[in-house]
Amino acid sequence: MSLKNIIKWFSVIVTIIAALSISLRVTDILISYIIFLVGHIVMFIIMFKDKDWSLFTMNLVWIIIDVIGIIMWS
Repeated sequence: MSLKNIIKWFSVIVTIIAALSISLRVTDILISYIIFLVGHIVMFIIMFKDKDWSLFTMNLVWIIIDVIGIIMWS
């Protein structure tokens, strides 16, 4: 498995953890948004390097949503 695939899977796992932390009420929502932000930034960088513009755009939108969530729940 290449380093890029490992990083992609890291992002997937991090965002799943964030989703579970919200749905199971394991952490505060603010913490979940921060976890989401980490996963989305990682994937954003990978998609930029791969020039996968559709997934790059989707992750950019998720980053904006994460930042709004962080601001609203702070």
